[in-house]
Amino acid sequence: MLVPPLYRAVERGAWVVTPGTVNFKYKHTDSFLAASAKNAGKYDVSKEGDLIEKSTGEITFTNFYGMPFPKIDRNDPKAADKIIWNFNYQRYRLTGTRTAIHIAWINQSGEERFIGGLDSCLYMMGRPLGTEIKNTDKVLTYEFQNTLWPMSVKGTNTMSYVYIDERDNSNFAYVPAIRRIRQTTSTARSDPYMGSDAWLDMNYMWSGKNRSMKWKVVGEKTILVSFTSPNMIPMQESADGMAQPVYPYTGKLIKIYEVPGWKGDAWAPAPGVITYVPRKVWVVEQTPKDPYYNWGLHINYVDQETYVIWYKEVYDKSGAFRTWVSLLTHYSESPGGNNNTGDYDGQLYVDEKSRHATWSGRFSHPEAHLYMPASKISPGFFSTNNFLLLSK
Repeated sequence: MLVPPLYRAVERGAWVVTPGTVNFKYKHTDSFLAASAKNAGKYDVSKEGDLIEKSTGEITFTNFYGMPFPKIDRNDPKAADKIIWNFNYQRYRLTGTRTAIHIAWINQSGEERFIGGLDSCLYMMGRPLGTEIKNTDKVLTYEFQNTLWPMSVKGTNTMSYVYIDERDNSNFAYVPAIRRIRQTTSTARSDPYMGSDAWLDMNYMWSGKNRSMKWKVVGEKTILVSFTSPNMIPMQESADGMAQPVYPYTGKLIKIYEVPGWKGDAWAPAPGVITYVPRKVWVVEQTPKDPYYNWGLHINYVDQETYVIWYKEVYDKSGAFRTWVSLLTHYSESPGGNNNTGDYDGQLYVDEKSRHATWSGRFSHPEAHLYMPASKISPGFFSTNNFLLLSK
């Protein structure tokens, strides 16, 4: 029930896995599932991998709520593409997010260095009815990574637009040393982020453009997944529905190297910190179409009920296994009934070739929210003018 790289880590004594139980049902809300059911038969995937309206065969630019494919047939040749579109739309229901991030570089001795800041996302599709935003630029998602500490890297920011149609992503980077914005290629999202073991396309385990990959279902299985708390943790909620996550740990959850006598991997979660719970998953391969993309085959373990990606195995372009990524999360609900399913507490990237890891963890912060309305985060926040303003 362990994915192969985690099994190997446990086998060599570098990791401790503690199976357990949780006192909540990890799920989407009934209203979201009801909206998803109404989408049955309305949508399809084009041969290029775009989401299209079944009745017209054209790319859908009109907002709709819920997953586009509420039922997946394993024998459908487009099953993998549909699974990934469901993954996207279960995340888009969060409408807008701002999270506080602590990223740590970890070698076998412990933490080497760290950076931190705020990560903002705006989803233009998959929004609940009544919360639509005018989308003249036909953008699917906006992202903004604002580095705030330490001072040596403050203002080294990145911003991306992922478009609904066939256009490549627009990507921007601000480099304080030259005090300029530069536009980068779409494949730059597969470059190491700030020299870490992570890259931008791996935010939420996948935040790239679906049509840039070939997708294939290669299996189904039950695996153990990682919860940072066995208990449901209530979220605070404001009058406009904006929810403020409360995390069971800080951004420094991974502190195994501080456990006296530990001989395993320094980046492994401390024994007993994580509760491992069985979940049924689709095993989905993705292969980059662009020869300039930095990576080769990816293997995703996608939850069959919520469509969360729990683990990812990544191979280099020569076909050799290189990196695996695990997603760790807890479950929260707000008084209004919204929950954090599809969001996460942290992602752990382990480079098995260099024996190095990067922990990208979240923590409670006054500016961190989910379900942000358009009055709190809008396309204007992601303008190049605002990007420049927040980068200086």
